Amino acid sequence: MGTLDAVLTDVGTQLGISGSKTTSLLSGLLSMITDTPGGLSGFLDRFRQAGLTEIVSSWIGGTNPRPLSTTGLELAVGRDSIDKIASKSGLSFSTAASALSLMLPNLIQRLTPGGVVPNRLPSDVLAYAGSATAAMAAGTRDAAYAVERKVRSGASWLWPLLALVALLLLGYWFWGSRQAATNTAFNIAERVQAATQKATAALGALKPGFTASDLINALNLNVINFASASAQIPADSTDYLNRVALAIKAAPSGTVLEVGGHTDNTGDAASNMALSQQRAESVRAYLIQQGVDGNALVAKGYGDTRPVATNDTEEGKFRNRRIEFTLR
Repeated sequence: MGTLDAVLTDVGTQLGISGSKTTSLLSGLLSMITDTPGGLSGFLDRFRQAGLTEIVSSWIGGTNPRPLSTTGLELAVGRDSIDKIASKSGLSFSTAASALSLMLPNLIQRLTPGGVVPNRLPSDVLAYAGSATAAMAAGTRDAAYAVERKVRSGASWLWPLLALVALLLLGYWFWGSRQAATNTAFNIAERVQAATQKATAALGALKPGFTASDLINALNLNVINFASASAQIPADSTDYLNRVALAIKAAPSGTVLEVGGHTDNTGDAASNMALSQQRAESVRAYLIQQGVDGNALVAKGYGDTRPVATNDTEEGKFRNRRIEFTLR
């Protein structure tokens, strides 16, 4: 209990969240872990697949777990999962995401003493999750009984109040439904997967004698979704880049491609420019490792200077964070 209490206190203090809400967040996080096939090990694999292997390694039994960004959390577990926990905790999506990102590294560190990932969570942790859920349910029942008693007492002033509460709940439900529809409409993991499938199919459709323009059109269908502030190529992009290397080696003689790195406008311009250059160089270096002639590739970072969509929405920012191939 003390271990989890320390995690809750840390999050509550830093973000100014009440104890009941941090408890609800932790309960939701533990439920997500136990519901994942493979338990804690399977849950951590979701982060590795999102390109966060080094960060995850620092959590497991480490003395200095590296922080997790909200973007990394969303890539690993999905926006819908975070949104469900946020709704149950009575918090906004951004607040819940920040709290879970802060909570998770310390929680994993405490659950993996000695660097060993347990096959199942300790019984006291599971009991904590169960008691937290039960406490919330009990609180809800107690509130309902209190309202029922007041109604039975015949307090005339209560009916207008109940009508107002009903209207507020209806409005909250309507707003939540619209938010859920918006969240469903844009899911980063699904977009990345769909783009990879489309680009892979386009590369496979290239016929012998294809032109450099044909190659460019196929390459730019894909999305390499780097982790926040990282230039490390995501693990789920390597198979695709292996196909890219084969296609470039089969391109017309003399073809020179620019690997362009682009970011959204989050952060300062100088940092974005440096990060975009590092990402472009990472892709170029990987392709050279796969046998592409280094003289056929040029890396160039553009930062946030060439957006292809608005930076006012998450979808627009996602489209602007890209690797774009052009002919030199």
